[in-house]
Amino acid sequence: MNIIPRMTLVILILSLLITGCSSLSAPEISYNPDDLSFSGEKAYALESEFVTRFTNRHSGTEQNRLATEWLRDRFEAIGWTCQFDDWEVINYSVPVGLRNVVCKLPGGNPADLREILVVAHHDQAPTTIEGADNDGSGIAILLHLAEIFNEEGPPRYTLVFVATDAEEYGMIGSRRYVATHPNPEQIIAGVSLDNLGREYYDRMDMELLGQFSGYGPIWLALTARDAARAADGLWPVNLRTPLDQALDQAVPVSFMDQGPMVAAGVPALGFTGGYPAEFADLHYDLWHSPEDTMAYQSAETLAGSGAIAEALIRQLLSMQGFPEESGPYLYFDNSQQVLRGLPLYLVFILFVGLFFVGSYFAGSASMGEKIKRWPGALAHYLGLWLPLVATILLLYLFVEVGVLVEYHLYPATTKDPELLNPDWWAIFLFFLGLTIALIIGRRLAGRYLRDHAAIEFGSIKSLAFLIIGLVGLYIVLANPFSLLFLVPVLFWLLIAGRGGAGGVLDMLFYLLGGLVVYALVYFFGFIRLRYGFTFLWMFLNMFSTGTISFGAALAGTAVLAAGLSMVARPPQKVRK
Repeated sequence: MNIIPRMTLVILILSLLITGCSSLSAPEISYNPDDLSFSGEKAYALESEFVTRFTNRHSGTEQNRLATEWLRDRFEAIGWTCQFDDWEVINYSVPVGLRNVVCKLPGGNPADLREILVVAHHDQAPTTIEGADNDGSGIAILLHLAEIFNEEGPPRYTLVFVATDAEEYGMIGSRRYVATHPNPEQIIAGVSLDNLGREYYDRMDMELLGQFSGYGPIWLALTARDAARAADGLWPVNLRTPLDQALDQAVPVSFMDQGPMVAAGVPALGFTGGYPAEFADLHYDLWHSPEDTMAYQSAETLAGSGAIAEALIRQLLSMQGFPEESGPYLYFDNSQQVLRGLPLYLVFILFVGLFFVGSYFAGSASMGEKIKRWPGALAHYLGLWLPLVATILLLYLFVEVGVLVEYHLYPATTKDPELLNPDWWAIFLFFLGLTIALIIGRRLAGRYLRDHAAIEFGSIKSLAFLIIGLVGLYIVLANPFSLLFLVPVLFWLLIAGRGGAGGVLDMLFYLLGGLVVYALVYFFGFIRLRYGFTFLWMFLNMFSTGTISFGAALAGTAVLAAGLSMVARPPQKVRK
């Protein structure tokens, strides 16, 4: 394309961004801030008793079971009605018994079945001892809030407080509650409480990520922020910036219990403490560590966190109607504008159109000539893609035969020895399987192409970008912000099928696209975990457990094979 069509495209996209935004106002704050009564001292005492009495309470242990009994008894002593929800999953390749503690304070109108859901997880990472901040702090706030609201008589809507299990293994307890709920549409809003008591926290952060899909509604985030602003002296509640919103939605791998709620269509957010930058290293060192003890907890911090949670609950209880939102969005707080719906999708579709344009302009031959030679190019492509798909299936087989550990949803927890110490035998078998599959695929493609005319490179490139464009359309339908990971693939438009020394340049363009995609996945999805090269081992486990769905695996390998098809020599001579 020359410069004029490019500028036209840029102007069109900017116009859509400007004109496609619509104004958005937060719900009016209607609760009375003078009603806030959260006590940090009481929460601190509750947390201290819980985490020191029930150490090493990770899922499936006797301590975990005893902790749930204690929680049920405390909630019932307060005046709430509780029940256990017991079930079993396979984790670490063995059956693990799980238990949620589901407690309710019925609303004043029996005919109104709507509820406000608040959760904190009673389990802890197996690498911790007390699990004080994560998540003894959330449990303590949950218990104290139960005391506060029980003293005030029946609320307008039913309050459901759930102490969830197996949050550390993929928010399984929260996922279980929503999946077994008779009607999730009755849940007005969900709130997750996690990591809220460290002495260096000075603000409230919100996580809106869904588990593999979805994003928490902006109306709920604005309500949480404004409910805190309405009361004197409460911490600031931070909204995610537009860039953070885009990156969050591009990698919807949640780390808190709101994730399954959001994915199920429930308006939800996760509250977690924010901290100054100078505490970043200390915070990581304490996270999922034996040092996560009461020594770093603060009654003052718990008071700040608990008061904000109380303010949001009171505001929700005061509201008679609730906004309805759906689909991805970008919210610009300075202008109180939101971009969503058709204008946002048009931006995504215009980007995907670049790959179809690349398909059309690839090579010097006419489009009709390229299409005539697509069958040969397709055989070359399938000889690369199908072996990649076969290796994903091989990972599933590894789980079945015990080469890889079986997990219910997520591959273990951060800092878990299972992830930090790769099984090199499994890695060797994976790459051996990949090598064999590629050899077979190439030979089969060669047999098909043996009696066919030489493939024109333009046909290979044209087909490759057509496939990438089709994958882009799939991404638009599944999770459009994930198109972020196709941006570096635009480097592949510069691949020209050069021979000799020029082939090195083509390979450079291919690596620039592929490695930048990998860097984006690592940086935006796992940089906070500080996995380093261990991330590669976790990546294999994410495929084998289905954390990365088979559909996503097909799409990812399809793009990878499209790039490979342009730099790998077909099993016959290429016609220039």
